[in-house]
Amino acid sequence: MKDKERRSHARHRFERWVVDGIEDAPRGPVARLEREDGRTFDLPLSALPDGVREGDVLALEDGPDGVTARVLPRETWARRKAAQHELDRLNAGDAHTGEGEITL
Repeated sequence: MKDKERRSHARHRFERWVVDGIEDAPRGPVARLEREDGRTFDLPLSALPDGVREGDVLALEDGPDGVTARVLPRETWARRKAAQHELDRLNAGDAHTGEGEITL
């Protein structure tokens, strides 16, 4: 890989974080974020893109103007679809185990 291509590729690296929850806090709304390594922490909701929701997958990228966050719509959709599929599977039950509807 050429140096120019390597630098361009490095600029497009980012971490994926998931919005695990959004809560009201004394100093304003905060988003509980889960990093790729499983660690969680809170960040002011105002530091994230407008309209961010629980379950959104975010790309966080360090750039010359600081860290920027953007929602990854395709990854968010795929994650929500997989979660719904798993919930549907669990709710359908398994004839062999007698599992049934999940009540939350």
